[in-house]
Amino acid sequence: MADGWRVDPAGVEAVLQDVASKTTTMNDALGGSEDGSVQGVATVVQDAATAAQSQVIGAALAGFFEHRQDMLTGIQNRIQASLYGAAGATRAIVEGDDEMGASTAQANAIVASGNGDFSAFDGLFDR
Repeated sequence: MADGWRVDPAGVEAVLQDVASKTTTMNDALGGSEDGSVQGVATVVQDAATAAQSQVIGAALAGFFEHRQDMLTGIQNRIQASLYGAAGATRAIVEGDDEMGASTAQANAIVASGNGDFSAFDGLFDR
């Protein structure tokens, strides 16, 4: 471990797992679960619009969530990028690459949070 850093990998992992668990709950609520057991916002809004029995109310509900979709996607991207960036930086510090590796992980997280491209983190957890 580098002289300038004191990182508890087990502690970082516990925090990241806790955040990831809460993120899964949020992502399921927004987009629905992969297994279909949780309906996402789009399905719930469509059901609510149908239940309202009003074309105007249905269109307003759909329009509201459509307008907010980019913001919700941005939130999801920033959370995921933060998890990957923290995991990557922690791994780099533990492996003694605190300057280049940790900085690169943080820079990759910033880019991914903006564009949603997480390919820079491919293989991060395969080591």
